[in-house]
Amino acid sequence: MVHAQKQVPLRIKVEAVKYLSSLPQFHGIPDDSLIRIAERRTGLNVPDRWVAVALIIGNRVPIPVPTPDGRPQGKSGEAMAPAKLVLITGGRIAR
Repeated sequence: MVHAQKQVPLRIKVEAVKYLSSLPQFHGIPDDSLIRIAERRTGLNVPDRWVAVALIIGNRVPIPVPTPDGRPQGKSGEAMAPAKLVLITGGRIAR
């Protein structure tokens, strides 16, 4: 017999959102990219940016680092190097 797994909505506290929003490493990364990274790594349904950031930090997931000006590197028509990944260390995030 197969049991349907019940998914509990992921939530984080207001204090955690304030902390997460202060991290400059995530400022240049769009919401949908963070959510997609967190969902692929954890297999969970991620409802928003802040849950994604908490899961990325909590699971030590490397993230792509955007260029300082936000534009892709290289000239059009040239092969581009893969995005640099940086591991952001952190502790547990209050939920």
